[in-house]
Amino acid sequence: MESSATNNEKGFSNYISTKIYQYELQTALYMLEPWEKALFNTIMISLVGLSFLTMYQYTPVIFSKLLA
Repeated sequence: MESSATNNEKGFSNYISTKIYQYELQTALYMLEPWEKALFNTIMISLVGLSFLTMYQYTPVIFSKLLA
């Protein structure tokens, strides 16, 4: 029973590390220094977060104008 749980954990860990590696390759982050990666990721998370906040805030306004 333990080997199954350990195997699932390894599979999930391997999946996550593969996705991180693919993200770094797609964005060319693999060639940056750690502080540059952190800065880039902070800016990206901020932009995505602000985009979601804007959609959450203004989507009801747009729909109410369309339906009125």
